[in-house]
Amino acid sequence: MTVSTADPGTTTGSALLGDSGSLHRVVEDLAGGVRTIQPVRDALADRELASALSSWNSAPGDPDLFVASLFPEPAQVSHVPFLPKERLLSPREKSAAAEAFARVLESCEFTSGSAVTAFEDAVADLSGMNCAVATGSGTDALVLALRAVGVEPGDEVILPANSFAATENAVFACGAVPVLADVTTPDGNLDPVSVAEHVTPRTVAVLPVHLYGKLADTAGLRAVADRYALRIVEDACQAIGVTGVGRYSDAAALSFNPYKNVGLCGKAGAVVTDSAEIAERCRVAGYHGFEPGRKNVKCEAFGLNARIDNTMAAIGLALLPWTGLRGLRRTYLARRYVEALRPLAEEGVLETPAFAPAHSWHLFPVLVDGGAPARDALRDELALRSRVETDVYYPVLTHRQQTPVRERFFGQARLPRTEWLHDRVLHLPLHAGLSLGEQDRVVEALHAATRPGR
Repeated sequence: MTVSTADPGTTTGSALLGDSGSLHRVVEDLAGGVRTIQPVRDALADRELASALSSWNSAPGDPDLFVASLFPEPAQVSHVPFLPKERLLSPREKSAAAEAFARVLESCEFTSGSAVTAFEDAVADLSGMNCAVATGSGTDALVLALRAVGVEPGDEVILPANSFAATENAVFACGAVPVLADVTTPDGNLDPVSVAEHVTPRTVAVLPVHLYGKLADTAGLRAVADRYALRIVEDACQAIGVTGVGRYSDAAALSFNPYKNVGLCGKAGAVVTDSAEIAERCRVAGYHGFEPGRKNVKCEAFGLNARIDNTMAAIGLALLPWTGLRGLRRTYLARRYVEALRPLAEEGVLETPAFAPAHSWHLFPVLVDGGAPARDALRDELALRSRVETDVYYPVLTHRQQTPVRERFFGQARLPRTEWLHDRVLHLPLHAGLSLGEQDRVVEALHAATRPGR
């Protein structure tokens, strides 16, 4: 995008990188009716974003019209679904994915091929990291990253209890012991102070989760890790594109599950790191312990079959161009929720997250005053009266799962802030295919359910 001259209704500055910080800036400009005229970097992940902003800047008009073009209304629906499967990909994205699969089908390079390396290069560029190792899933990425930083059987890894099961399972897969620390409120991310309290001579690593896409206090965690000579692996599976991911850690794990912000047509993930040594260890451990570049020749005793297939990598290359644009949509919707729900927040009925730049807005959580009974009643009210579907991520905390190892590993867990948040959190619909009309319906339903008679 070429920049000429600016006028009073425009802002200029450094190039847009397509990361969460840049998208936050664009959304603030849009909300203020200000045209952002900045070059978008020439990168695969930002191509559709660059095209959209270029069209907007070359055709002066009402900012509301541009915003409306980003959020086409779906066909008439009788309810607002939380995350409709048929809208995981746009029609153009579906076509691009189908064309990529057709090319792989013609070549029959299903498992190995040139798309893998190209996809890894694009993911490294997207993440701002030196290296990316693409994997078969986000869980695979977590396991490989933990192994690569030295986690071995019997070691302890500190993590939060309010994450998807893959986080703890990755630790178990290494033969290590998950140790639960408490979180900060209201973001629900791992608390560096609590982490320090749980360090023992057996602790080797810290595994923070960027919950719902909000960057954890990685600088604070790095200070703790340095104090005790620990490694950090970030579970960034909900935080693709977030500014700062990987900055203070040894490695970060990403997920391209279809339900994530950048979703493919099956399971996939990646380890991103600035360390060539860690990347090499991930490659070896991720493909049967084989020496890179030598077919079926092992250099390690053990390895997994965890690398991405060429088929999924090819589809990933076809879908990555929408990454920045999808992020822009999510960020705009998040800001719109925060503003529309401000009256309820000011009355203490709900607490909304702060509209912050270090956030992918994978999910939009609100905290409901009154705890679980009030939260569950509100959820039922929204579903029955307004036909608005909400959800709770994740319904059972790690230390409350009724598994055979519960008492052995988690029986002594004391996590008051984690439990307090978990009893209050409710997730509202937010995805790249959500329309403004649907969002309005969610907001209206919340106001009606929490402020009856007004």
